[in-house]
Amino acid sequence: MIFLDIENLKDAKITLSLVFLNIIFFLIFSLGLPISFLLFFVQINRNIINNFEIWRLITPIFFHANELHLFSNTIALLLFGATVETNKKLSKLEFLVIYFISGFIGNLFSLFLLPFDAISLGSSGAIFGLIGVALIMVATDNRALLPFALIYIVYFIIASFLPGINIWAHIFGLIAGVLFGYIFYYRKNRVTQIY
Repeated sequence: MIFLDIENLKDAKITLSLVFLNIIFFLIFSLGLPISFLLFFVQINRNIINNFEIWRLITPIFFHANELHLFSNTIALLLFGATVETNKKLSKLEFLVIYFISGFIGNLFSLFLLPFDAISLGSSGAIFGLIGVALIMVATDNRALLPFALIYIVYFIIASFLPGINIWAHIFGLIAGVLFGYIFYYRKNRVTQIY
């Protein structure tokens, strides 16, 4: 079962570091720095396409629009980050690959599917990657919980259609996470069981 457990949380040092960075960056940019500094890091599709500012496909993962955005992503990151990071069948390097590449893929598809003038920020694509891996973990280890996990994911996707939410980062981050879950978790588990 996926739940936030204090022991898991203590062992989830990368997850806690990511949460800390998100909070620190939010505080730094909320306490008086000009908005132009923040705009240097967020995804601005026009700047990526016209000026080849490729860093904007990764740096938005560390920035949030407001307190509610930061809070909801922090809770999701703690829950799914701790669950995935502390699973003994995944390495810390695999966890980092899942997180950052899922975020990158979510932002990359947002570049092509959102309007030219769109601005986007947040760690949701990366977190949805972790949700995808958690889904594969449930499907592999405890299929009885799979219907509940699928209902949970459907709820998250439906909530992604609310105004101001980057649905494409969520969907493609989730797809990336499912693929990483298959490669890093399901296939590795199957090979271990065969031998």
